[in-house]
Amino acid sequence: MKKIGYVYASSEDSYVKEQIEGLKGFKIETVSIEKEDLTGVTQNDAVLKEVVENLDAGDELVVYELRCLGKSIIQLAEFLNDLKERNIQLIVVKKGAAYSDIKDAAYVEMILKIAEMEKMIIRERTTKGLQEARRKGRVGGRPKISEETIEQIRYLYNNNRYTLRQIAEECNISLGTAYKYVQER
Repeated sequence: MKKIGYVYASSEDSYVKEQIEGLKGFKIETVSIEKEDLTGVTQNDAVLKEVVENLDAGDELVVYELRCLGKSIIQLAEFLNDLKERNIQLIVVKKGAAYSDIKDAAYVEMILKIAEMEKMIIRERTTKGLQEARRKGRVGGRPKISEETIEQIRYLYNNNRYTLRQIAEECNISLGTAYKYVQER
Protein backbone atom coordinates (compact mmCIF):
# COMPACT_ATOMS: atom_id res chain seq x y z
CA MET A 1 0.00 0.00 0.00
CA LYS A 2 1.45 3.33 -1.14
CA LYS A 3 0.74 6.70 0.44
CA ILE A 4 1.36 9.50 -2.05
CA GLY A 5 1.04 13.21 -1.35
CA TYR A 6 -0.04 15.78 -3.89
CA VAL A 7 0.73 19.50 -3.69
CA TYR A 8 -1.19 22.03 -5.77
CA ALA A 9 0.85 24.63 -7.64
CA SER A 10 -0.50 27.83 -6.15
CA SER A 11 0.62 31.25 -7.26
CA GLU A 12 1.27 31.89 -3.57
CA ASP A 13 4.60 30.33 -2.55
CA SER A 14 3.53 30.45 1.08
CA TYR A 15 0.52 28.21 0.30
CA VAL A 16 2.73 25.64 -1.42
CA LYS A 17 4.97 25.59 1.67
CA GLU A 18 1.88 25.32 3.92
CA GLN A 19 0.72 22.27 1.95
CA ILE A 20 4.11 20.58 2.17
CA GLU A 21 4.27 21.25 5.94
CA GLY A 22 0.74 19.91 6.37
CA LEU A 23 1.62 16.62 4.64
CA LYS A 24 4.72 15.95 6.76
CA GLY A 25 3.01 14.09 9.58
CA PHE A 26 1.39 11.46 7.36
CA LYS A 27 4.31 9.09 6.58
CA ILE A 28 4.07 9.77 2.86
CA GLU A 29 6.42 7.90 0.53
CA THR A 30 6.44 10.51 -2.23
CA VAL A 31 5.13 14.05 -2.55
CA SER A 32 4.31 15.13 -6.09
CA ILE A 33 4.17 18.85 -6.71
CA GLU A 34 2.23 20.34 -9.61
CA LYS A 35 4.54 22.65 -11.52
CA GLU A 36 3.93 25.88 -13.38
CA ASP A 37 5.38 26.35 -16.85
CA LEU A 38 7.69 29.25 -17.72
CA THR A 39 4.71 31.59 -18.17
CA GLY A 40 3.45 30.81 -14.66
CA VAL A 41 0.53 28.71 -15.83
CA THR A 42 -0.24 25.41 -14.09
CA GLN A 43 -0.03 22.39 -16.39
CA ASN A 44 -3.73 21.50 -16.04
CA ASP A 45 -3.20 18.99 -13.20
CA ALA A 46 -0.93 16.80 -15.33
CA VAL A 47 1.01 15.70 -12.24
CA LEU A 48 -2.21 14.80 -10.41
CA LYS A 49 -3.37 12.69 -13.37
CA GLU A 50 -0.02 10.89 -13.46
CA VAL A 51 -0.07 10.29 -9.69
CA VAL A 52 -3.59 8.83 -9.80
CA GLU A 53 -2.75 6.62 -12.81
CA ASN A 54 0.12 5.09 -10.83
CA LEU A 55 -1.99 4.33 -7.75
CA ASP A 56 -3.35 0.84 -7.18
CA ALA A 57 -6.28 -0.48 -5.16
CA GLY A 58 -5.65 0.10 -1.45
CA ASP A 59 -3.29 3.04 -2.02
CA GLU A 60 -3.87 6.45 -0.47
CA LEU A 61 -3.73 9.91 -2.03
CA VAL A 62 -3.07 12.63 0.54
CA VAL A 63 -3.93 16.28 -0.13
CA TYR A 64 -3.79 19.25 2.19
CA GLU A 65 -7.26 20.59 1.30
CA LEU A 66 -9.88 19.73 -1.30
CA ARG A 67 -9.17 22.98 -3.12
CA CYS A 68 -5.70 21.58 -3.83
CA LEU A 69 -7.33 19.31 -6.39
CA GLY A 70 -8.35 22.42 -8.35
CA LYS A 71 -11.77 21.14 -9.38
CA SER A 72 -15.33 22.42 -9.36
CA ILE A 73 -17.77 20.50 -7.17
CA ILE A 74 -19.04 18.44 -10.12
CA GLN A 75 -15.52 17.73 -11.42
CA LEU A 76 -14.53 16.84 -7.87
CA ALA A 77 -17.38 14.34 -7.64
CA GLU A 78 -16.25 12.64 -10.86
CA PHE A 79 -12.68 12.53 -9.55
CA LEU A 80 -13.80 11.10 -6.18
CA ASN A 81 -16.01 8.50 -7.88
CA ASP A 82 -13.02 7.40 -9.98
CA LEU A 83 -10.92 6.99 -6.83
CA LYS A 84 -13.76 5.12 -5.12
CA GLU A 85 -14.20 2.71 -8.07
CA ARG A 86 -10.46 2.00 -8.05
CA ASN A 87 -10.50 1.54 -4.24
CA ILE A 88 -8.08 4.41 -3.68
CA GLN A 89 -8.58 6.33 -0.47
CA LEU A 90 -8.39 10.11 -0.42
CA ILE A 91 -7.03 11.63 2.77
CA VAL A 92 -7.72 15.33 3.30
CA VAL A 93 -5.45 16.87 5.93
CA LYS A 94 -7.32 20.14 6.52
CA LYS A 95 -11.09 19.76 6.28
CA GLY A 96 -12.12 22.81 8.25
CA ALA A 97 -13.00 23.08 11.92
CA ALA A 98 -16.59 21.85 11.54
CA TYR A 99 -15.51 18.69 9.69
CA SER A 100 -12.22 17.85 11.39
CA ASP A 101 -13.67 14.92 13.34
CA ILE A 102 -15.33 13.33 10.30
CA LYS A 103 -13.53 10.33 8.81
CA ASP A 104 -12.23 10.76 5.25
CA ALA A 105 -14.62 8.18 3.75
CA ALA A 106 -17.65 9.96 5.26
CA TYR A 107 -16.25 13.32 4.14
CA VAL A 108 -15.91 12.06 0.56
CA GLU A 109 -19.47 10.67 0.64
CA MET A 110 -20.73 14.03 1.84
CA ILE A 111 -18.97 15.79 -1.06
CA LEU A 112 -20.45 13.28 -3.52
CA LYS A 113 -23.97 13.93 -2.18
CA ILE A 114 -23.48 17.70 -2.43
CA ALA A 115 -22.22 17.36 -6.01
CA GLU A 116 -25.19 15.17 -6.94
CA MET A 117 -27.50 17.79 -5.45
CA GLU A 118 -25.70 20.50 -7.47
CA LYS A 119 -26.18 18.50 -10.70
CA MET A 120 -29.89 18.11 -9.96
CA ILE A 121 -30.27 21.84 -9.24
CA ILE A 122 -28.50 22.77 -12.49
CA ARG A 123 -30.61 20.29 -14.46
CA GLU A 124 -33.82 21.58 -12.88
CA ARG A 125 -32.95 25.24 -13.50
CA THR A 126 -32.02 24.51 -17.10
CA THR A 127 -35.28 22.66 -17.71
CA LYS A 128 -37.31 25.48 -16.13
CA GLY A 129 -35.43 28.06 -18.19
CA LEU A 130 -36.10 26.17 -21.44
CA GLN A 131 -39.77 25.73 -20.55
CA GLU A 132 -40.09 29.44 -19.76
CA ALA A 133 -38.41 30.37 -23.05
CA ARG A 134 -40.78 28.08 -24.99
CA ARG A 135 -43.74 29.55 -23.13
CA LYS A 136 -42.62 33.00 -24.29
CA GLY A 137 -42.34 31.71 -27.87
CA ARG A 138 -38.56 31.41 -28.06
CA VAL A 139 -37.21 28.19 -29.44
CA GLY A 140 -33.54 27.30 -29.56
CA GLY A 141 -31.60 25.93 -32.48
CA ARG A 142 -31.40 27.05 -36.07
CA PRO A 143 -34.47 28.75 -37.47
CA LYS A 144 -36.48 26.61 -39.88
CA ILE A 145 -36.17 27.50 -43.54
CA SER A 146 -38.55 26.60 -46.32
CA GLU A 147 -37.99 23.99 -49.01
CA GLU A 148 -38.05 26.81 -51.56
CA THR A 149 -35.10 28.49 -49.82
CA ILE A 150 -33.21 25.19 -49.68
CA GLU A 151 -33.76 24.69 -53.42
CA GLN A 152 -32.66 28.28 -54.08
CA ILE A 153 -29.46 27.72 -52.06
CA ARG A 154 -28.61 24.60 -54.02
CA TYR A 155 -29.51 26.15 -57.37
CA LEU A 156 -27.34 29.23 -56.77
CA TYR A 157 -24.43 27.08 -55.59
CA ASN A 158 -24.61 24.41 -58.31
CA ASN A 159 -24.79 26.96 -61.12
CA ASN A 160 -21.64 28.66 -59.82
CA ARG A 161 -23.35 32.00 -59.83
CA TYR A 162 -22.66 32.88 -56.20
CA THR A 163 -20.19 32.18 -53.42
CA LEU A 164 -21.49 30.73 -50.15
CA ARG A 165 -21.25 34.15 -48.52
CA GLN A 166 -23.28 35.72 -51.33
CA ILE A 167 -25.84 32.90 -51.11
CA ALA A 168 -26.17 33.48 -47.35
CA GLU A 169 -26.79 37.20 -47.91
CA GLU A 170 -29.19 36.61 -50.83
CA CYS A 171 -31.27 34.02 -48.93
CA ASN A 172 -31.05 35.85 -45.56
CA ILE A 173 -29.45 32.88 -43.78
CA SER A 174 -26.20 32.27 -41.94
CA LEU A 175 -23.07 31.10 -43.72
CA GLY A 176 -23.23 27.86 -41.72
CA THR A 177 -26.77 27.17 -42.90
CA ALA A 178 -25.76 27.78 -46.53
CA TYR A 179 -22.83 25.40 -46.13
CA LYS A 180 -25.06 22.78 -44.51
CA TYR A 181 -27.51 22.68 -47.42
CA VAL A 182 -24.89 22.66 -50.19
CA GLN A 183 -23.20 19.69 -48.53
CA GLU A 184 -26.45 17.70 -48.30
CA ARG A 185 -27.40 16.06 -51.58
